[in-house]
Amino acid sequence: MAGSCTRPGTTGRRQESTVAQENPFVDAHVHFWDRSRLTYPWLEEAGDALPARFLPEDLDALDAVAEAVVFVQADCVPEQGVAEAAWAAELVRARGGRGGVVAFAPVEDAAALPGAVDALRAIDGVVGVRRLLQDEPEDLIRSDALAAGLRGLAAAGLTFDACVRHHQLDALLALRRAAPDAAIVLDHLGKPPVREGWGAPAAKRWHAAIRALAAEPGTTVKLSGLAPEAGPGPVAAQVRPFLEAALEAFGADRCMAGSDFPVSAAPADAPSYGAWFDLVAELAGSPAEQDAVLAGTARRVYGLG
Repeated sequence: MAGSCTRPGTTGRRQESTVAQENPFVDAHVHFWDRSRLTYPWLEEAGDALPARFLPEDLDALDAVAEAVVFVQADCVPEQGVAEAAWAAELVRARGGRGGVVAFAPVEDAAALPGAVDALRAIDGVVGVRRLLQDEPEDLIRSDALAAGLRGLAAAGLTFDACVRHHQLDALLALRRAAPDAAIVLDHLGKPPVREGWGAPAAKRWHAAIRALAAEPGTTVKLSGLAPEAGPGPVAAQVRPFLEAALEAFGADRCMAGSDFPVSAAPADAPSYGAWFDLVAELAGSPAEQDAVLAGTARRVYGLG
């Protein structure tokens, strides 16, 4: 496994990870932000727990370097969503490689969505949309308005990143069935109850919901974002059974690895950047399965070439 990485906002000697040496990989879920450029209320609430800026040069200073990255909207205020997408697309292009941008759009707003989609499709590199659902009521997730919005995204050739918590997975399954043509990417395994432990009742409910979602066509999952869901102590041992369950349910060709940096770098016991991709590669299985999870699935789903 890789050595410890340089945390965002710190300096130190970069150590190459096994993944960086042996497997080109796509980071399917990374955030860039600059609080001097855009407004992020949640980052203001986080205070010093997260850096004021996190840019591609900060990512590439860590212990592994991704061949390509998928930027996922960082939840700036909604009226800045198109500006955020345009800025992120410039960053991804300047970094090189075939990356992509998953932007914000008001998916449930039938009046505003068409204009937002037109504006996003005019930005080179936008491949999908995320409208954060993790703190929204289940009524919204199950609503006809949101399902209609997903059908509109599908018609426009855009994926939908679904970021929900584990107790919302049944509602997401209903949404999935109401928009059968949509390409839905489940972020962070649906934020399972890692800190409660693999044998906990909530974990069993999560596992059943994951298997139900995996049975639906057009659904993929990101192996990402678990460090903030873990309890005290080393994260890798806590998250291993959840990663294994997702890989078993979806199969390697519908799983993609993502860092969720810098958010998932913040917990004290979080794996380094390279160590996370090493862990996912170890669990993926054969070389062909590793290739799919580390790069192939993300390239196909997001059309990265």
